Amino acid sequence: MNRKEFLKKSAGMILLGGLCLTGIAAEQVRSDKKYKVIPQRCNGCGHCYRSCRDQALTASNNKAVIDTNKCKGCGECTRYCRSMAIVESKR
Repeated sequence: MNRKEFLKKSAGMILLGGLCLTGIAAEQVRSDKKYKVIPQRCNGCGHCYRSCRDQALTASNNKAVIDTNKCKGCGECTRYCRSMAIVESKR
């Protein structure tokens, strides 16, 4: 096996391992954290609701809306929101 083939196989195994670990961790998230959208900051880009595994985010009037019944509190949407419109709710 030459170096190029080795790197291809190694990268594939690392990627596959990372996806498996991410999937397992995501399924186990059950947080009591809740998040809210600040409408003035939201530009409606859609990065947050495409990143939500639980499909808790939707768009209304070109702004993100969080369904609190579906949201598990993982906070993944906050990582993808470039305008920092999604923040943790202080109840």
